[in-house]
Amino acid sequence: MKIKQIKSSETHHLRHLVLWPHIAMEKDCNIDIDNREDAIHIGVYRDEKLISIGSLFEMSNKKLSSKRQYRLRAMATHPNYREQNAGKILVEYAVKIIQEKKYDILWCDAREVALGFYSKLGFQVVGDWYEVPNVGKHKTMFFELRNE
Repeated sequence: MKIKQIKSSETHHLRHLVLWPHIAMEKDCNIDIDNREDAIHIGVYRDEKLISIGSLFEMSNKKLSSKRQYRLRAMATHPNYREQNAGKILVEYAVKIIQEKKYDILWCDAREVALGFYSKLGFQVVGDWYEVPNVGKHKTMFFELRNE
């Protein structure tokens, strides 16, 4: 598998397929902060096919004490390529990027079905369940980086 930074527009197909099928058009899967200067979009490829995506944004969550935070958002892996470590590779790459930038925390809003995945990678839960309209139950999860 190969991993690299990609354009936000390259994430739209998987965002639509996996995360937001209730949105009418794939082209409407843009996040309002996709083009911010701090935005980083990551893609994992298998045989030249984009199979996993995630986007990073410099954002603070009030539930967490650190002031140096990045958020992982809109992470998705194509259903035909799950259980092949693409998501793990993506998160490890994201942690490396954020660590190089000297940030302390990588956090995300994890869907109920993804709690186990993030837990296995060392993420911890903070706070209670909350509902995201048209998507489902979520919990905030975070990974504390070891900067030296």
